[in-house]
Amino acid sequence: MSSNKGNNNQDIKRHNKLLILKMIATGHKLSRVEIAHKIGLTKMAVGNLISELIEENLISETEYVPHSESETKNGRKPVVLSISDQSPCTLGILIKRELCQLIIGDLSGAILDSITYTYESLNNASELLDLLYQGYLQLQRQTRRKIIYIGISSVGPINMQEGVILNPPFFYGIHDLEITSYFEEKTGLPTYLINDANAGALAEKLYGMMRNDRNYLYLHIMNGIGAGIIINDVLYEGNTGQSGEIGHCSINFAGPECDCGNHGCLELYANIRVMRNEIYEHRTLFPESPLLNIRKPNWEDIIKEANNKDTLAMMVMSNYCSYISYALINILKILNVSAIVTGYTNPGSGNFIEQCLQSKISHALHYEGSDNITVIHSFFDDNAPLIGSIAFINNKIFNGELSL
Repeated sequence: MSSNKGNNNQDIKRHNKLLILKMIATGHKLSRVEIAHKIGLTKMAVGNLISELIEENLISETEYVPHSESETKNGRKPVVLSISDQSPCTLGILIKRELCQLIIGDLSGAILDSITYTYESLNNASELLDLLYQGYLQLQRQTRRKIIYIGISSVGPINMQEGVILNPPFFYGIHDLEITSYFEEKTGLPTYLINDANAGALAEKLYGMMRNDRNYLYLHIMNGIGAGIIINDVLYEGNTGQSGEIGHCSINFAGPECDCGNHGCLELYANIRVMRNEIYEHRTLFPESPLLNIRKPNWEDIIKEANNKDTLAMMVMSNYCSYISYALINILKILNVSAIVTGYTNPGSGNFIEQCLQSKISHALHYEGSDNITVIHSFFDDNAPLIGSIAFINNKIFNGELSL
C-alpha cells in the first residue's frame, strides 16, 4: 500500500513538473507567483519544482524587462522564467513536393537554425533520404545544444505508427518509404512521423493563436490540401495517423479518377493548374487584370491580386474556395468546432480567402449556428507544418510520453 502511495506521489509530482514546464515553454515570461496562481499549487510547491527544472538546465530565470515607462515605475522588477539556452532540442523535418526543410527547435518552439532544399524532381527515395541526412549532419555540426529527438512532418498519406510515408500523389513515384527507421539507424535518435496538416494543428495549439480553443480545424491549402483536427484539446490522429486527408475527399462521384484511386477528389478541382486555366479562359473579359502580365501566375500572384480586389483574381479564388467549402461543409456537419485556421503563403495583409470561406460556409450552414465558426489565417502563415514537426515532439514531452 505504501509503495503504491509513493508511486502515486511521484506520478503527481512528475505531472505537475511537466505542466509547469509546458506553461513556461508556451507562455510569455511567467513568474513563480503567476504559475502558482494558474496551477493551483502553493508557492513553496511550485518553487521546489521550478528549482529542480533549473538544476536540470531545462528552464532559467531572468529579470523582467519592462515594455513601457509605466511598468518601470511599478517597483521591483519580477524574476521571470523561460526555457534555458542549455536545454535539449529537436530536429524538425518538413517534407513537401517541391522542397524539404530542416530546423533545430527547443521546447519553446524557437527555431535556432534551419536549412532548406528545393527540387523540381527526385529520381528516387534514396536521393531524398541522402539530402535529409546531409542536412541533419550540417545542423548537428552547427549547434552546441544536444539534439535528442527527430520529428518529421510530411505530405500524406502516411502510416504514423509504422513511420512510413505511404503513397503521396504526385510525389516523384516515392512510396512505402520507411523514413523513421532510416533516421533511427543513421542517427541513433528516436524519430517520429506526422502528417503535415496534423503538425500544423499542433503548432497552432502549442505556440500559435489557438492555445485557448478546445475544438478547431487547421486547413493547409498550399501544395496539396490537408486538415488537422483538434478535439477537446487533443489532436485526432485516427488509427494510423491518416486523418484529415480532405484533399482526397470526393466532391464529385462522377469525376475523373485521382492518383489515390478515388474519383472526383477535391485536389483535382482546387489546384494551381485549374486556376491558371481559368485565368487564361477569361482573359478577354478582364483585359486589365495584372495577372495577364504574368506568364505563369503562381499561388502568391493570385492571392495578392485577390486581396487587391482584382476582379479576375477574386473570381478565380472564389471558385477555388467554393470547391474547398464543399468538403468543409461535410466535415462541419459531423464536427462541432469553433474555428477553421487556414495555412498558406499570404504575400499581403488581406484576408480574401478567409472572408470567402466564411461566407460560403455560413450560407450553407446558416440554420446550424455556423455564425459561431470563425475562419482565420494561421499565426505562422504557411510555416505551421514546419513548426509542427517540433511541436509534435514537444507535445509528447509535455504529456509525459517522451522523457528529457
